[in-house]
Amino acid sequence: MTTIEKLLATPGMQLLTGILLSALWLLFAAAHVSTYGTSGKASLVMFAIAETVIAVLFLIRSPARTLSAKPMEWIVAIAATFLPLLLRPTAEAAPVAEWGLILGSALQIAGVLSLNRSLALVPALRTLKTTGMYRFIRHPIYFSYLITFSCYLAANFTPLNLAILLASFSLLVARIYFEERHLRQTAEYRSYQDRVRWRLIPFVF
Repeated sequence: MTTIEKLLATPGMQLLTGILLSALWLLFAAAHVSTYGTSGKASLVMFAIAETVIAVLFLIRSPARTLSAKPMEWIVAIAATFLPLLLRPTAEAAPVAEWGLILGSALQIAGVLSLNRSLALVPALRTLKTTGMYRFIRHPIYFSYLITFSCYLAANFTPLNLAILLASFSLLVARIYFEERHLRQTAEYRSYQDRVRWRLIPFVF
């Protein structure tokens, strides 16, 4: 293991990522609550709640049995986690997209609660979850991101939000491959893959 890999695997690095996540979340939440106050867009509150649930469960996540120390996997995971917190709302209204964002946020919350304290930032082995939404696809939280991010962009379009979400979608796919490569170390996960065929979108991917 290289010096960089040893550093990434330390508790101090995990604490640092938690602090950075908390700081970005505070700015994200403040921007969305403020815009809700002036625009009345309820979807912003729902989206902020969904991101809050992720932030809280990340901070209280259970200890990992194994944790990736590959620099590229850390870069992808951190970028994929933090980039959406740079999204900023607009005052314009798009009713259909608003409802889609509320639905996607509800699915995101359900997926996160199914995973609970096994939530991870970088590829890690914790308690394998196979119930709830995980009975249907292997990455239900990422599936909900497809809905929430798409609808968020439709309801809050800016060139910056577009760039953030295009990058986020690309990182999401890379993250799936990295996570599954790490998790396949266990026979339990390989068996789960056999039972639940689809990673993200049923009958597609």
